Amino acid sequence: MILAATTVACGDGVVPDEGGHASADHHDGGHSHDGMVDLSGLPNPPNLTIVATPDGPGTVALEITVDGLELVPVDPPQEHQAGQGHAHVTVDGTSVAMVAETHYRLTGLSSGSHVLEVSLSSNDHRGYMVDGKPISVSMTLVVDAGVDRVPDHRFELEVVGGKIVGGPPRLEVAVGDLVEVTVRSDAADYVHLHVYDVSMAVHPGVPAILRMVAAIPGVFEAEMHGSGLRVFELQVS
Repeated sequence: MILAATTVACGDGVVPDEGGHASADHHDGGHSHDGMVDLSGLPNPPNLTIVATPDGPGTVALEITVDGLELVPVDPPQEHQAGQGHAHVTVDGTSVAMVAETHYRLTGLSSGSHVLEVSLSSNDHRGYMVDGKPISVSMTLVVDAGVDRVPDHRFELEVVGGKIVGGPPRLEVAVGDLVEVTVRSDAADYVHLHVYDVSMAVHPGVPAILRMVAAIPGVFEAEMHGSGLRVFELQVS
């Protein structure tokens, strides 16, 4: 698998150093600034650095370094506190995780180019910005997954009126299976799968798609981060 970092076309982007590191350059990225937290007045605003390393077929290990901001878990939900927050991880424009750890593994990536973006957000999920631009890092991952895998299991769920249509199911898979879960909702929220610590943004008309390798055996609960609604259980055996 080959990994590359490159400048993103929108905004100022990120220029990687010779070691493949990409340091934060505060770029617009086409995102709305409504409801963001402006840190322009700080003498030393937070700085974000990402190192992406191949870690097996279709898998990339991320090392996330944040200076000037305390990373705080997103679960349980917390109110905004100055100097605290977490990182939002997106791949090809789709939110895949909200993390407060310094290491995270992207799994189930297909062969080809994928745009990775990591941005800093407050405890209440508002993006941090400096001089009108989000604090984020973007890079292009060029992935060789060997033989592209078709998901071993595909599941589709729908949330309507704060309830799971048909009730929350238990999704049974085997260790090593590639699993794809699509969640549709009539309200905006995040779907969070515990232990795997994967979160997905969902909006009306825009489903959340979780694609992952079931590497950890056990039974794990997924819930809506905002409402606390149990969405499904993942049983890996």
